[in-house]
Amino acid sequence: MEEQHEIITCTPPELREIANSTVDNLLPQKSKLKYEKEYLKFDQWCKENKAQHISENVLLAYFELQTHLKKPSSLWSMYSMLRSYLNVHKNVDISRYVKLQALLKRFSQGYEPKKSKILDLEQINRFIQEADDKHYLDTKVILIMGYSGACRREELTNMALGDIQYKNDIVVVSVPKTKTNVMRQFVITEKLWIDIIKKYSSIRPVNTCHQRFFVTYRSGRCITTSIGINTMGKTPRKIAEFLQLANPAQYTGHCFRRSSVSHLANSGSDLVTIKRHGGWKSSAVAEGYIET
Repeated sequence: MEEQHEIITCTPPELREIANSTVDNLLPQKSKLKYEKEYLKFDQWCKENKAQHISENVLLAYFELQTHLKKPSSLWSMYSMLRSYLNVHKNVDISRYVKLQALLKRFSQGYEPKKSKILDLEQINRFIQEADDKHYLDTKVILIMGYSGACRREELTNMALGDIQYKNDIVVVSVPKTKTNVMRQFVITEKLWIDIIKKYSSIRPVNTCHQRFFVTYRSGRCITTSIGINTMGKTPRKIAEFLQLANPAQYTGHCFRRSSVSHLANSGSDLVTIKRHGGWKSSAVAEGYIET
């Protein structure tokens, strides 16, 4: 520690400032506060239990207590955030703690995470054909975009006017802001679907001061307020309620994404195509979205 302290103190102040600024930017900017909050909870627990140094035994005790409070998926998320934060800010690499990983794996055995129900193609087409435009035009466009591009709710929320291009008889949609930082594109070719998108676009208020594509729609007219992420996430449930499907609350914000890749898998597409469609790097994550 003394040797490390000497190296730091010998570093010129201006270089130290650059280094510190660089370290602050190593964590994902979008989730930085979550990482810090997770570490502060762990740090507070350490102080209350008089744990002066971070070790595998300390983390084993901490996570063992958490197994009684959280589900396995939440524990892995917590582990991931702590691993990144401690590595960046405390120079502690907990990925080397094999006993800790064994604890998490043991706790995850037999756990089946709850997944959103999916809409089959017949249900999608029935909603688009039967729901009246006066009340459901925006919902139809969200469904068409979400299903065609396997979009997350935040991707639909952030979709901008410049992301949509009308070319001859097709609509090309870009998804530049993704969770995995992998830009995607998808094409819509169905004439009815394209007509619905154009109809919704044509009634956008000319005085809208933002570039969000999805604006609030009420009784046949749009207003300038953009559709928020929570409203976007409730859209599958709204569709399920219209179709009078069982347990509509189980159609969550992941419904369009799961429906899209499940239909793609059932049509015979290989895993490479499915990963490209959803923008996944991990085969395991992609397979987890496919309905059996």
